[in-house]
Amino acid sequence: MMRMVRDAGPAIVRIGRARATRYGLRQAWPNLQTANFPVFRVDRNGAATAAGELITLAARQAFWATAGVVSDGLPVELADARPAGFLGRHFAATHGDLRLPLRLEDWSDHHILLAMTRRGEDLPGNLIVGAESFARWQVLENRVGTQGDYPAIAEATIAGHPPLSSAGGERPKFGVMVNGRHVLVKFAARGGPDDRAARRWCDLLVLEALALNIVSSYGISAATTHLVEASSHVFLESERFDRAGARGRVAVQSLAAVHNDLADSWAQAAVQLGITGRLAEDDARRLRWLDAFGALIANTDRHHYNVVFFSEGPRLRLAPAFDQVSMFYAPAADGQVPVRVFARPHPTAETLDVWEEARAAAQEFWQRASDDARLSDDMRAIAADNVRA
Repeated sequence: MMRMVRDAGPAIVRIGRARATRYGLRQAWPNLQTANFPVFRVDRNGAATAAGELITLAARQAFWATAGVVSDGLPVELADARPAGFLGRHFAATHGDLRLPLRLEDWSDHHILLAMTRRGEDLPGNLIVGAESFARWQVLENRVGTQGDYPAIAEATIAGHPPLSSAGGERPKFGVMVNGRHVLVKFAARGGPDDRAARRWCDLLVLEALALNIVSSYGISAATTHLVEASSHVFLESERFDRAGARGRVAVQSLAAVHNDLADSWAQAAVQLGITGRLAEDDARRLRWLDAFGALIANTDRHHYNVVFFSEGPRLRLAPAFDQVSMFYAPAADGQVPVRVFARPHPTAETLDVWEEARAAAQEFWQRASDDARLSDDMRAIAADNVRA
């Protein structure tokens, strides 16, 4: 076998040392021409350093030399950087030369790597993969704007020409730099006076701003948000916490990347991460609180990509809360706004000790919503009912 390894030359990559040595067969994926991709890490000051080499192997595996880990598919550190959500769906059309599937659900790891290595200069987090994406990052210019530009940027985004950034999330949004801050801006068109679905999407942006304000008032870090109202749209501006200054970046990982059971609730995942020592007790409690609060404000979209951690070696630190949205009241896929009765949730074994505090916060949330003139009459009535519940 060793003679075969030697005869194969550079086609074989050696992994590990001594008795732990393993051998992998390099395999270039279609349209990538090579199996070796340099990885770069950008720090908070905007300085880039080499972070090793990603090598694609046979059997759809990958080896990141610096981490010394062989993974099935792409390494988890890169999983969150893939184009996703609303902006991700524009990626294939914007970069037609890559010939990517138009539907994100049709992308394989090969397609993700193709996107990351060829047009990955402005993906979430602080990693850049591939010489071409690194070269593009060197000359990357931030899209700078003002709040007065938001309606025009929103129209361009809907038309299929969003500014750079492939941050996840299903609702329409764009990335831009305003007053020296990197922000993600969700938006909803107001529509006509009889367009109840458009009005409801606007309501949900107001509710999200209220929810994050409440979260922050209870001593839990939340994304800094500003609601911007225009005659044509409502905008929710959130400061990005994976960016620093003009060119600096911060390493982040989602709960989906660090906890492999997607069926677990946020609270269940928090308990497990605490048991393994990856998450400090205080952060585990905060995440359990956010799960309870989300349940009480009708946030039915508490998936694992809506929790993010700062990566600090093997330990994780909970990043600011975001996307706390009362999605139970979202319009249906056909554009109708059905009447929905919110059933009061109950504590679980993992949220029992934080439940009463979260319930008080949720009651404050619904009370403030019932009095907020920016919301529709329908939504204020729903909020008043939930205060009583």
